[in-house]
Amino acid sequence: MSSVLLDVQGLSRRFGGLKAVDGLSLQIRPREIVGLLGPNGSGKTTALNLISGVLAPDSGSVKIDGHEFAGSPAYRITHHGVGRTFQLVRLFNTMTVRENVVAGMAFTNGRLFGREAAKQAESLLERVGLAGYAGKEAGRLTYMDQKKVELARALAGRPKVLLLDEWLAGLNPTELIDAIALVRSLKDDDISILMVEHVLEAVRSLCDHCVVMTAGVPISYGTPAQVLSNPEVIRAYLGDEHA
Repeated sequence: MSSVLLDVQGLSRRFGGLKAVDGLSLQIRPREIVGLLGPNGSGKTTALNLISGVLAPDSGSVKIDGHEFAGSPAYRITHHGVGRTFQLVRLFNTMTVRENVVAGMAFTNGRLFGREAAKQAESLLERVGLAGYAGKEAGRLTYMDQKKVELARALAGRPKVLLLDEWLAGLNPTELIDAIALVRSLKDDDISILMVEHVLEAVRSLCDHCVVMTAGVPISYGTPAQVLSNPEVIRAYLGDEHA
């Protein structure tokens, strides 16, 4: 088994004349948090879609534990240890919180059903800070709590690598502190994370290293301090006059 959990090399996808992702490469090792950064429209979410099987790449490699999965359907990639959340929270709003989390067990290796699934769901809800919420209707929760339900549902798939698409966006300062601590604690469960994020406080606090994209192209690799001080990155975010 490779020491690299997720190995992405030369990943590319074009939509007509637009190169949404152009030659992205990155690696994630056990217990690492990697930031995927860039201005709006730089191809970050498309990259997550290519890695997770929502979209098929035109070229490139996506290896999980050394096995190739580029172009495989999302359920196979989930089954082999890659989970994700979405930029816009996607819950089954009329179902209970418990039922939403149980739904995340459908494609796991060693699927759970019935009482055992419900018990595991409640354990995951406690893990993300929602103990006692299992019977509530998901659509009636606060925005932060809905994000936690989506995270618990992703964790129900027993991922080795978790893709977080702006999971920290839209939170107030108190919620953000709690959410950063929750994401950091996932490393204790031997989960590695690839996170798309604009909250620089979180990037500096959480990420071991980062990849920065602009117009689909990776332009900088390094620690948060290195990439955020890179003139090319500053130019991509703020324009030439700030570089």
